[in-house]
Amino acid sequence: MVARLSVPLVGFLLAACTGPGSSSPPPDPAKILAAAGQATSQVKSVAADVKFTGAKIQFQGLTLTSASSKLSLPGESDTTFKVKQGDIPIDLRVVTTGGRVFVRLPFSPFVELTEQQAQDIPDVSKLFSAVSGLPALLRAGKNPTYQGTEQVGGVTCDKVAATYTATQVAGLLGGQVTPHGDIHAVIWAGSSDHLVRKTVLSGKLTSAGVSQIEVDLHGFNRPVTITAPTT
Repeated sequence: MVARLSVPLVGFLLAACTGPGSSSPPPDPAKILAAAGQATSQVKSVAADVKFTGAKIQFQGLTLTSASSKLSLPGESDTTFKVKQGDIPIDLRVVTTGGRVFVRLPFSPFVELTEQQAQDIPDVSKLFSAVSGLPALLRAGKNPTYQGTEQVGGVTCDKVAATYTATQVAGLLGGQVTPHGDIHAVIWAGSSDHLVRKTVLSGKLTSAGVSQIEVDLHGFNRPVTITAPTT
């Protein structure tokens, strides 16, 4: 007499025979980057914390160490850069609003810069430029690879690594940094909302050697008011 196997039991045995190789393939990293670019293009306001490590990244004779910024997009920002002049730490505050740029050094009032002077000051809002910022750059990464999921700021994120050209990264950083060769990037994008929570850029960002820029993004689409300071 031949025993008959029930349908549920047959399914169980088939699943057992296929083993771990039957698991679904990892998400497509290119699609993750494309979705992240699209989601980022819709952001209206955000806070950004930036860290600079490794070989020195400088402008106007000052060495960048970190920055904290609140942004009302597309073009308004209030940023405090922590820089060093030699070994002396300095807080440099930059406010961009209504096409005007204001700078304040410690113990000094705000000064409005001319258009020419403003070109030499980093503008964090350019990270979100539709032409050269994250929305455009993300999907253009070469050889993207999926690296699993991680928590960033309490949010489950897909982690993707990719390579970007020196020209692409220079545009992302507003022309203030001129990389020497391709730059490796790791991007953490929310698994549900696809918003970029963190980006780390590594490589020869200047002729001084290998540097790293870490950008942490949070506070998406919260009310932000940026007004022109009194000079």
